Amino acid sequence: MASTSGFHLLDYIDFIVKKKQLILLVFLASFVATYIIVYALVEDQFEASATIIPREDEASSIANSVLRGVRNVPLNLGGTSPNVQIDLFKTIIYSRTMMESVIRKFNLLKIYKIDTTDPAYMERAIKRLSGEVQTKETEELAFLVSARAGTGRMAADVTNFIVQELNSRIIELQVSRSRDNRMFLESRVEELSNEIKVAEDSLRAYQERTGLLDVKTQLQGILNTHASLETEFAGKQLQLGILRRMYNNDAPQVKELEIQVQEYEKKLKELRTNGDPGSPLLPLKDLPQTSVGFLNRYREVEIDNLLLEYVMPLYEQAKFEEKKDYPVLQVIDYAVPPIKRSYPPRSLFALIVAIAMTTIVLVALRMRDASRNSNDPRWIALVAEIKRWDWNTWN
Repeated sequence: MASTSGFHLLDYIDFIVKKKQLILLVFLASFVATYIIVYALVEDQFEASATIIPREDEASSIANSVLRGVRNVPLNLGGTSPNVQIDLFKTIIYSRTMMESVIRKFNLLKIYKIDTTDPAYMERAIKRLSGEVQTKETEELAFLVSARAGTGRMAADVTNFIVQELNSRIIELQVSRSRDNRMFLESRVEELSNEIKVAEDSLRAYQERTGLLDVKTQLQGILNTHASLETEFAGKQLQLGILRRMYNNDAPQVKELEIQVQEYEKKLKELRTNGDPGSPLLPLKDLPQTSVGFLNRYREVEIDNLLLEYVMPLYEQAKFEEKKDYPVLQVIDYAVPPIKRSYPPRSLFALIVAIAMTTIVLVALRMRDASRNSNDPRWIALVAEIKRWDWNTWN
């Protein structure tokens, strides 16, 4: 008895060569049929893309340059990192508000053939649109926005509309933030102006009553040291308050400034109680009562003037930011209608199905020939068992 076990490559090659006409026919028929079915049933999709880059945040750089000239008061407002901006872009693009704007603008409910009587019709439309809108960050830190649609013109219009709406919403967010900052700084400027007037009147009245006028000669060393530390300490506190409004309490800028404020406070306490050993700086408690009274009033005037000098550039900058409406996105390439479709890949689909169908036919033919020519009792018993199958077997 001839052995039927084992894999004989030449036998399979011989089998394929003998069946080459049938194999070719099955392959071509499957390929053509699949291509026609995909062409008839799957809607063509065109994809258009726009390339944008965020405009540099000039507000922080301008404010920093102004503040560095204010008596060497350091403040690092910091700009928004590119990753944070990209995350903001994605959040706005895929937000429900943006998706609904696109759906209504281009009447996508009708194009998607969604039943508006369904309570969840908008969620279905948003889900489909979200799948057709793609975003990507390039290695050059550019940002790509692309959209698919049934026509090239529609894809380009949807993409450009998303870019336009993205720019408008970012401007709206920035203007809202600037408005809040402007209102806060405006109230602070008014408070400081009133405090300066009160402090100056108090100092003038004290000078007239005590006759203590030549302060630079009498208290130059002590006055300069204490006034400098007090003003810098107050400036740090104001900076810390503003940074806490702009960032959260865990931001590196806030943590660093909190440490500086604590060190200034510690140094001031030492000078008030113990002075500076080894130097002519005496503690305030040892100064004559008249000098202390003058020092307090003079310090208040200096602090209020410095704070006003510090706040005014921020206030003017906030007013400018509130009024600006220029684009914050730089569009490198606007979306244009594509010439070729992006989906579906008909040839690829047809090739995959044709290969699969041809493989199935080959396996079926090979099994049939093997069953006819095999003398193995196990194979004969298996074929006989299969022939006895009927519907009652499954019940």
